[in-house]
Amino acid sequence: MKFSILLLESAFISAVSAFPADEGFNLEARQGFRRRCGSRSRASPFYRLYNPTVVDHFYTTNTAELTATGYNFEGVSSFIFTSRQPGTVPFYRLYSPAATDHFYTTSASERNNAIANLGYKSEGVAGYIYPNSSCGGVPFYRLYSPSGTDHFYTTSAAERNSAQASGYNNEGIAGYVYPS
Repeated sequence: MKFSILLLESAFISAVSAFPADEGFNLEARQGFRRRCGSRSRASPFYRLYNPTVVDHFYTTNTAELTATGYNFEGVSSFIFTSRQPGTVPFYRLYSPAATDHFYTTSASERNNAIANLGYKSEGVAGYIYPNSSCGGVPFYRLYSPSGTDHFYTTSAAERNSAQASGYNNEGIAGYVYPS
């Protein structure tokens, strides 16, 4: 009996010591599972600015851009990632000098069409967001004002409804973000 207990104890110690020390008893790590979602603690503020003279909403994670000429700071619209995280997709940033409109999309084909046919220029990737709600994000609503040629994004259903009442068209959900 003592021999059996010692044999089991020895087998257990051998099995546990085979796993890297920094992973401890994390069963998922030991079994090779990967995180499907980024860590919310790595998300950065996605600032919202507005220029009433040219009617343009502008969003950025870059604090150096918060002093853009003519733009008023409106606060943090949401939290997004500045680098690729598990489960995220690029949130492309475009700008139309003719329409003075900033436009954001997760769709590479929509981005390419806006560049090729609508006069937008790529400004790279604004950040990374989730394509669906499976990681706990909330909808980032996308609206467009044809009269103001302005794209507007918000996590607030009430703000979305108010913008629609003011002439913005609801273009659906741009992606999923963490609320501010």
